[in-house]
Amino acid sequence: MNELEALALALEVEKAELNFYIRLARKAGNERARKMFLFLAGEEAEHWSIFEEKFVEKLVKECELPAVDREMLKKLLVSAEEENLSEVDAVKIGMEQEKLTWEFYEKAAEEAEHEAVRRVFKELAKVEKAHYELLKAQYDSLMKTGIWMDYQDFSLEVD
Repeated sequence: MNELEALALALEVEKAELNFYIRLARKAGNERARKMFLFLAGEEAEHWSIFEEKFVEKLVKECELPAVDREMLKKLLVSAEEENLSEVDAVKIGMEQEKLTWEFYEKAAEEAEHEAVRRVFKELAKVEKAHYELLKAQYDSLMKTGIWMDYQDFSLEVD
């Protein structure tokens, strides 16, 4: 997969994640979960904006619009029946989605041709991993194990 294709795929992934978190926020049973899902939706919107900027820069240079690899996109998006999704299941799906995304961005960073694009993928891989950690903390809180959201022992800030 070339750099332009990776950026196009990243745009699709971020859009899907944004929509997923907005739908979960609307269905959330409690205020804390709703706020967390809205926070994650906002983060994904920012990522989409960053990838869009790099995509357009690269597109202007290449003058060629790549097709999004739909099979790869399916592999990068966790499907879920959201109708009767419990909060625990929603958080678990979110964790799985964030893990797939951060791993894809790490791989895309390794394969990127240009340093600016490499930096974007690396930085957003770190942010997606932080999202995973946030969701994991919420999961632990719901399950009453591990680190609870009320006792944050880690930072969501990326170095």
